[in-house]
Amino acid sequence: MPSTTAELVHDRSLGDLLIHRDVVLDGLDAPQRAARTVLADVLDGKAEDQLFDAMLVASELVANATQHTSGAVLMRIEAYEFGAALGVVDRGADITAVPVRPSNSSVDDGTVAASGRGLFIVDSLASAWSVEETENGKIVIAVLTFPEDPGG
Repeated sequence: MPSTTAELVHDRSLGDLLIHRDVVLDGLDAPQRAARTVLADVLDGKAEDQLFDAMLVASELVANATQHTSGAVLMRIEAYEFGAALGVVDRGADITAVPVRPSNSSVDDGTVAASGRGLFIVDSLASAWSVEETENGKIVIAVLTFPEDPGG
C-alpha cells in the first residue's frame, strides 16, 4: 500500500479528483478560520466522520506556518473519492526546519509546550504527510484517507 503523500495522490489510491480549491490566506486576520470554512464546504457530504480530523489537521498546518514563518500564504485543498490532500504554502525556505517524524516523548512526559503538539497531531491523524520546496518557500502536505462506503 502506498505510504507517501506523492504515492497516495499519484498512484490514484485516493480515486478521482473531485474538487480542487485554493484558499488565499495571506494577510487574513483569521487564516485558520478561513481554511476551516472552505474545507468544510469542500468536504460537505463526504466522509463526515473524518471532517473533524481534517479540520484539525488544516488548523495545525496553518498555525505552524503562521507561527514559524512570515505566515501561511495559501491552502490547497483537493478532495478525492477516497480522501483529501491538504497543503499549506508558506514563504519559509528551510524545509529541514520541519521534522520528518515529530517525537511524542515530551507529550508523554508532560513537558511539551502548547506549541509543540502541532506536527504530532498531524502525524497522528494523517495517512501521510510531507514537506516539499516550492519556488518561493515550501508546502506541507497532509493526506487523509476515507474509509470506503460499505453501502456503495
